Amino acid sequence: MVKLNLKEIFKTRNRFSQSYLFKPEDIKLPPDLGEIREPISLYVEITKERGGYRVYMEIEGYVVLECSRCLTIYQKDIGRSESIRIEPYPTRDVLYLKPSELEVSFFEDEEAFDLTQLLREQIILSIPTKPLCSPDCMAGFQEQLESRVTTLGDLLKKSNML
Repeated sequence: MVKLNLKEIFKTRNRFSQSYLFKPEDIKLPPDLGEIREPISLYVEITKERGGYRVYMEIEGYVVLECSRCLTIYQKDIGRSESIRIEPYPTRDVLYLKPSELEVSFFEDEEAFDLTQLLREQIILSIPTKPLCSPDCMAGFQEQLESRVTTLGDLLKKSNML
């Protein structure tokens, strides 16, 4: 688990950048979403902004998923670049967000910012709700099914049942 003391880091500099390698057990991906079997590489660059921080992340790695159509196990590349604004949790009871503020993550403690949690969040967001091993998975099965339904319809028409 990587925790950063943002308060201390930004006392002496304007920008922080570092590369990390996370073990699968560090990320603790829920098993129903997929499985991480190899380390995940992360390059992070953080800059201080008014009221929070801007976190630029480059994620490299794979997650093992099960295709929702054919149940084949396959690896999905979760490599991506993200720029996320992070802010302290709001102190007011009611909070109204503008559309530009919807890409904000919140942190509890500026002195113990959990980078692992932010990485886990981004990985979970990159996993599709209906994973497919390929865009045309089981397309042939769909065509066979349509041709059988058409044939059944023709037979019913001939026998005047439709």
